[in-house]
Amino acid sequence: MEKDFGGFKGILIIGLGIIGGSLALALRKEGYKGKIYGFDLNKNRIEKALELKAIDEGYDFYEMIPWENIDFVVLSTPVKTFESIALKIKPFLKDDTVISDVGSVKGDLVLRLYEILKPHVFVGVHPIAGTEKEGIENAKYDLFKNARLILTPVGEDREKIEKVEKFWKDIGSKTEIMDPHLHDFVFASVSHLPHAIAFALVDSLIVLSKETGIDLFKYPGGGFKDFTRIAASSPTVWKDIFLENKENVLHTIDVFEKSLERLKEAIKKEDEKEILNILSESREKRMSLD
Repeated sequence: MEKDFGGFKGILIIGLGIIGGSLALALRKEGYKGKIYGFDLNKNRIEKALELKAIDEGYDFYEMIPWENIDFVVLSTPVKTFESIALKIKPFLKDDTVISDVGSVKGDLVLRLYEILKPHVFVGVHPIAGTEKEGIENAKYDLFKNARLILTPVGEDREKIEKVEKFWKDIGSKTEIMDPHLHDFVFASVSHLPHAIAFALVDSLIVLSKETGIDLFKYPGGGFKDFTRIAASSPTVWKDIFLENKENVLHTIDVFEKSLERLKEAIKKEDEKEILNILSESREKRMSLD
């Protein structure tokens, strides 16, 4: 099928970090013929995006953007900024402009954005791709290639929803439709909880280092580094995710604490059978992922 990227002629990416930057580079790589505009409050990121030829033009004031040329806007900033950005850009949008995002929280946020932006169509999107690094200087043109991408649309405008889905398929993503609230439970479990655990594990070593006077960070091997790699992720981004998906994140942490308590009790009681049961079941399930 011919690539037309949903038929969008002018794309504005708000937020030129690693995800926004990778989206721009992916469009270039996959042959997008329209104009790519970038917006960021950080002028250095705009300059870097222009240097990389990821965007055609960059702006740090909404009033300066050539809105008449834009029919697709992608929000690529921390999720707690989405609503204020939506309110700021709404007066500038053309009638047929579609707005989307690349945030990892949907749920009520998607519903609020849908209401704020009406009569314009908002389509929630979450590409399951990324790294712990920040900034457009770490952007990768193939970040979304063959990656799963979840769309969480609300409303009845199937034509524009399909345009957004086609846009991502032409970049190389594997798309799937999901209810926005189901999305938040699923990704609280498989993404937000692991990040919370990684941050907490590093914090526990900080505490233990202070407690003992030993710099424990001199000694971690590959296992610790692999396990905690995601704790190098942006604190601002993850603060917003934890708060915006608060109820689901708290529930998954509760379940994790119970699992850890179960292992703790088995060790305390020197219950070898229970320890083996826990470790074997976990090992089997983990190996099934490979």
